[in-house]
Amino acid sequence: MSGALKAAARAAVDRHAEELIALSERLHADPETAWEEHRAAASVPGLLDRAGFDVTAAYLGLDTAFHARFGSGPVRIALCAEYDALPGLGHACGHNLIAASSVGAALGLAAVADGAGLTVEVYGTPAEEGGGGKIEMLDRGAFTGVDLAMMVHPAPVDVAEARPFAVSHSRISCTGRSAHAAAYPETGINAADAFTVAQVAIGLLRQQLPPRHGCTAW
Repeated sequence: MSGALKAAARAAVDRHAEELIALSERLHADPETAWEEHRAAASVPGLLDRAGFDVTAAYLGLDTAFHARFGSGPVRIALCAEYDALPGLGHACGHNLIAASSVGAALGLAAVADGAGLTVEVYGTPAEEGGGGKIEMLDRGAFTGVDLAMMVHPAPVDVAEARPFAVSHSRISCTGRSAHAAAYPETGINAADAFTVAQVAIGLLRQQLPPRHGCTAW
């Protein structure tokens, strides 16, 4: 992208700076958890709608997802807007900032879409915090044909490319045998013993050791 186009994009973001900050603060003050982000899904695309984006609510049949599109260039740029919060903590992961940043980036790109040959798209992606929202959207055909999808995430360091770990959710039931923790700890069974070697260090801090081991507090 040429220097002139970059300057035009930056100027467009600057024009909307106060509105973007207000959007971030509004989301932070009104946190909604995974699949319940009804107010966020309505307010986040508001700036895009007013800027001429074609906004689709309840995208792909998901009530709290949305899609916004501007331009008709051959290169399709997608920006992901997250806006769900953590239960009991609110926006501890800064998804309010992610949403505002993606909206701001989209407004900047829209200002130069014709000159740069772009189609600018914003995907409102619900349920990032443990709900697998993007996976559900992918399974329904989101991002098909997109040349580049990106977003920014708050962090204590600045990196151009994050390398996060994948996550898998499991439901595990553990059963032990109760005992008096002070008088007869050796008659109990620690449910944590069923876990992997990686947890041995933690498990050793709470073992039910028989009296002959002469274990005392330290």
